[in-house]
Amino acid sequence: MIIQIVDLCFSYNKSKKILENVTYIFESGKAYILSGANGSGKTTLTRLIMGLLKPNMGSVSIDNEPLINPSKLRLADKIGYLFQNTDMQLFANTVYEELAFPYQITGAYNNDIENKIDITLKEFGLDGLYDRFPLLLSGGEKQRLALATIFIRDVQFLILDEPSSSIDQEGKIFLAELINRFVEQGGGVIVISHDEELKDMINNPVHISLNEGRL
Repeated sequence: MIIQIVDLCFSYNKSKKILENVTYIFESGKAYILSGANGSGKTTLTRLIMGLLKPNMGSVSIDNEPLINPSKLRLADKIGYLFQNTDMQLFANTVYEELAFPYQITGAYNNDIENKIDITLKEFGLDGLYDRFPLLLSGGEKQRLALATIFIRDVQFLILDEPSSSIDQEGKIFLAELINRFVEQGGGVIVISHDEELKDMINNPVHISLNEGRL
């Protein structure tokens, strides 16, 4: 997958530009670490890539398809987005239902999907939490669950916003191994992080930095 942004500009009001003429190409098979001071536009950039915001100028394209209608491109099936606050993406009544939901609403839920959910929960260390209410889990457990809801969809690209902010050392090692394995298997990852230890655990990353709205 190729994510291309060209001359991207964005501002929440006319007085201050958050992003100014940002151009870059993100490719599968690579891990990108996106750095920059607080307020430099990192999260805004990734939300523009996901179609959660619309640019004032410029364009975003996914595999040469302009990002005009994210649902038409089935973007959620291609790119997984981990919010810094994982509470924003957990909404089901149980851990199991968080993973089953996308298959249930499309009528695709069957025995194969049930097995896939069981395997994913075990892989992410959540197999003993099937019936727990997601928002009552620990910070690390919620993060693993949010990641599991992304990985079960077999996405091609990951965008992770401060993914180590609520996890311990063991969780950080798990996260780095997950990122490295995903890239080795041909996926692409954009990681927004101030965590130098996590950055050092990621194999051969491409470092990019936003400074006053420019790359």
